[in-house]
Amino acid sequence: MLVIAVLTIIAFIWLYNPADTHKLGTSAVATLYGRKVSQADIEREVKNYQLALALGQFSLLENLGGMAQDENKALEEFIWNLMVMHHEAKELAIEPTDPQIADRIKAIRAFQTNGQFDPAKYKAFVLEQLGPRGFTELHLENVIRDTLRVERLKAIVSSPAAVSEAEFRETARVLQKFSAQAVRFSLASVVNSAKVTDEEVKNFYQQYGPALSMPETRAVAYVKFVLAPAEKPLTGREKVEALQRLADAAATFSEQASASSFEKAASAGGRDVQTTHEFDRSGSILSGTNDAIASELKDLAPAAFLLTEKNPVSDVIQSGDTFFIFKLVKVNPQRPLTLEEVRPMAEKQLGARMAERLLRENAEPAIAKIREAMSAGKSFSEAAAAAGVQVKSFNDIDPSGESFSPEEEAIAAATLLMEPGQLSGMIPDSDGGFAVYLAERDPLDAAALEKRPELEARILERKERLLFHTWLSSARDAAKITMVSNQQ
Repeated sequence: MLVIAVLTIIAFIWLYNPADTHKLGTSAVATLYGRKVSQADIEREVKNYQLALALGQFSLLENLGGMAQDENKALEEFIWNLMVMHHEAKELAIEPTDPQIADRIKAIRAFQTNGQFDPAKYKAFVLEQLGPRGFTELHLENVIRDTLRVERLKAIVSSPAAVSEAEFRETARVLQKFSAQAVRFSLASVVNSAKVTDEEVKNFYQQYGPALSMPETRAVAYVKFVLAPAEKPLTGREKVEALQRLADAAATFSEQASASSFEKAASAGGRDVQTTHEFDRSGSILSGTNDAIASELKDLAPAAFLLTEKNPVSDVIQSGDTFFIFKLVKVNPQRPLTLEEVRPMAEKQLGARMAERLLRENAEPAIAKIREAMSAGKSFSEAAAAAGVQVKSFNDIDPSGESFSPEEEAIAAATLLMEPGQLSGMIPDSDGGFAVYLAERDPLDAAALEKRPELEARILERKERLLFHTWLSSARDAAKITMVSNQQ
């Protein structure tokens, strides 16, 4: 999931170059620690975010909330947390030295060959990746400086963290085999009884309808500028110069299209005009599956949503080595969903809630009956049989094993916090739910104890992360971040 999140964010932020942000002005957009935060301040931190992604500084991004799967949320969290971190680092006189920054840059894998710093790779990155996007070596150094600041702050804040014997033994349960028995309560047995009335659907619509809407969608015409095929891939300065020529051609087309007609400019330049299906702000196409630009809309949609009827033609938009010019051709405004549009969602959610309630109403008396019978001296199997439910046994299950069925994985997760002889309550799952009885757990063996340093390191890292995020949350509260309304 972490890799997927990273790739998604990189596609959204690094490839999409927000070229129009300078038009938003320099007026205050927020206050922090009582001082004004301008649009220029925000843009500077956006650049830091972009470059941190390109440099693979994922510890910096994760520590400052920049790894959320929601790209907008990730960027927002990173920007404010970074500003707070700058303030706190200054208060604590935390400032990395030039040699520390240089050593960390040399350790970046993208700049290495066979594990050693490669100056040629570093120069190529600066020339091909930084320059064309408006970055300098100073931007790169600032990102590394921020990484080192956060690491030092985290070390100071989390220094009280330690691992107790009880914490180690609880975590070590993932290395201990166990045997358990379970009874299942099937959702299918109550689904037909979970009937949703028209009145319930109407009540659902009255409660949630105002918050449910069809998102704004747009369609754009576009002209695409791509590098001409070459006998061998372009690299270095040759590629930079080719991309610059292509960008200049795209800029010229944008000016011509804005001054006259998008279609006439395309015809005069021998360029094909293509039109997208309707898509929303995230780039998802709501109808049609064969759109030629569908895969790129995820990155380019934000630029399309900056267009207006008064200014329907975009500036040059870059995605990788390709340049686009958009023209707005259709806007479907956001609108509330109707009752009939909400009905399928309402029936599904209400039906699921009702089925879950019915299932729990059936399961809880059965589990209570099993507990009562066990208290009277019966075995779990005997008590379950008396309650009219079937028992399934799971013997010698290794929680750290690799050949797990989904059912065994759920049983293992449920028993991690249990002691032998305990019976759980009903634990919901996709098929309904189950209750598990932990029969026995093997003692820690020598092989498990050999992994003690590894387990303790994992526990400590988790506690350190929690301490740091708790401290960062408090620091943000103290910063009193306030958004400024009525921006011009």
